[in-house]
Amino acid sequence: MKTASTALKDFLLTSTACAHADLYTFTLANGAGVLRYASTDTPVTANGAKFGLGPLCQDGGVDSQRGVHVSTVDITLYADARHTVSGKPFLDFVEDYGLDGAAVTIERAFAASFADMAAPGPVGTYIRFGGKVAGAQTLGATQVVVQAASWLDLLSANLPADTYQTSCLNSLGDARCGVALAGYAVAGSVAVGTNATTFSAALTQSAGWFSLGKVAFTSGANTGATVTVKSFDGAGTFQLVAPLQATPQAGDAFTAYPGCALSMADCASKFANLARFRGQPFIPAPSTGLPT
Repeated sequence: MKTASTALKDFLLTSTACAHADLYTFTLANGAGVLRYASTDTPVTANGAKFGLGPLCQDGGVDSQRGVHVSTVDITLYADARHTVSGKPFLDFVEDYGLDGAAVTIERAFAASFADMAAPGPVGTYIRFGGKVAGAQTLGATQVVVQAASWLDLLSANLPADTYQTSCLNSLGDARCGVALAGYAVAGSVAVGTNATTFSAALTQSAGWFSLGKVAFTSGANTGATVTVKSFDGAGTFQLVAPLQATPQAGDAFTAYPGCALSMADCASKFANLARFRGQPFIPAPSTGLPT
């Protein structure tokens, strides 16, 4: 179902002529950035975002129908040496899989004229398509065709909601785990700092209690730093998985939190949280059946 603002609905009902433009938003995978391009020859500002003069974008139309239907759209982007992404020519960026997995939104913007489209801007937009880049179809010297599939395509993945494994599927302290880590926080101070990854403190918890947990420094040169604990020996010595910016000094204050090996034993003995354990430690190991 396509939705539009009241202003846009009124404009389309009363206007005898109008101009429209398509606005393309590519949200790159892994938080690598957002690319916004317009099908016009001038920049367009809509919904608080500016769609600049990047590669010229055109698409082959969006197939819409009632029911559950995975629609696809071919988007052609024409680019030359002027068009770059992080200093790399746009077509080279695509060839290096830069658009793979990017989320795509195609909006149609309306205004009384193309001059009004540029300034003061469109009356409103509606979303024609939303989905994800499936891959590049063709790549030439001046253009590339990428295919995007609607979000319904994710439903075709034949995967279970959970993976069956020995270790717990939760992360310690997340919503499904339910452990309130603040209640397990232990305040301490550095007694001796050996180097940027090792220090000792006057803490007497059992060996392994803080292993895979974390320490957050609240004073000293490492104030604000939080680092995962590789191991805790039960005699007060912390070994960190990554070095701190500076060697901890005697008196530096920190807060330590216990870790979880994601095992049934840790869930029961350390956190009394067995009811929320999401591992499957009793699944038989894979074996080869032999004829009898």
